[in-house]
Amino acid sequence: MRLSSLFTIATLSLAACGGDDTTTPDAAVDIGFNLPTVSLHANKETSPDVWEDQGPADLSCLNTPSADMATTVQVSLATKVTDFQSGNAVPNSMVKIFKGVDYMNPFDTQTADGNANITFTVPTGVTRFGYLMTSSTALPTFLLNQILPSPSEPSQTEAKIQSVSNATAATLPALIGQTRTVGTGVVAGALRDCQKREISGFIATISSVKGSSTTIAGADAYYFDSAVGLPVHHNRQESASGDGLFMIIEIPSSMPTGYVQMWGFPTDADKAMGMAGLKLIAELQVPVLADNVITGSYEPLRQ
Repeated sequence: MRLSSLFTIATLSLAACGGDDTTTPDAAVDIGFNLPTVSLHANKETSPDVWEDQGPADLSCLNTPSADMATTVQVSLATKVTDFQSGNAVPNSMVKIFKGVDYMNPFDTQTADGNANITFTVPTGVTRFGYLMTSSTALPTFLLNQILPSPSEPSQTEAKIQSVSNATAATLPALIGQTRTVGTGVVAGALRDCQKREISGFIATISSVKGSSTTIAGADAYYFDSAVGLPVHHNRQESASGDGLFMIIEIPSSMPTGYVQMWGFPTDADKAMGMAGLKLIAELQVPVLADNVITGSYEPLRQ
């Protein structure tokens, strides 16, 4: 996943917007969840920060049965812990790996070596899983909704998993002119279509209710300018750009879980219908935690 710029989210937050807990796209307060003006398109990065529009997003797998397969053997999974911004190794990180979002019950916990290399044992029966990375030099960072490329290979490698350094987080809150509110959470990620291409034109929120855009009060979504790979204000980007990246900040930690959602118009015909054509494209349950960065892989919703 292209998340090299997501280090900017770690301490970004916004004063609470107020209003009702239930927010819909056309709400009076701009929380980055306004009705899109474009339909969903697929994009490909042809060179650094240069994205090519490849036409309508492939959503042929949306609401179809999941193709996930659980591991049939015990897997030795090797990877490396690196930093979002620099790509440098983050040695001695402690990493938990767990099924789904059940981070309180990891099936393995390991500490990276001096070169930041780390190896986990993944038991049989695992489909989607997540990581929680902690380090003296980094903020607690989740990476959710991961899956192994093969359920039957006993030895596999993931190129890297990335954490957010304290130093990077401390220097970047002013990027979008916001002030950090201690105790709030952040989620972020990139949405891809059924061909694994980045999707533009969607809007994102975190809901307290599965399948419904019941936005958690205070949460505020921002999208990235794909030309620079950085998040920008709503008045510059009201829906996702070509890189498919978004972040939601100022999430209160008073509830244990939320549902990160992406909504959009699959076709121009849907866009012509206005609100009636807006569809839920992706949804992922996530823990809502104070002062943590939660990233994940987002893809069309499956059954």
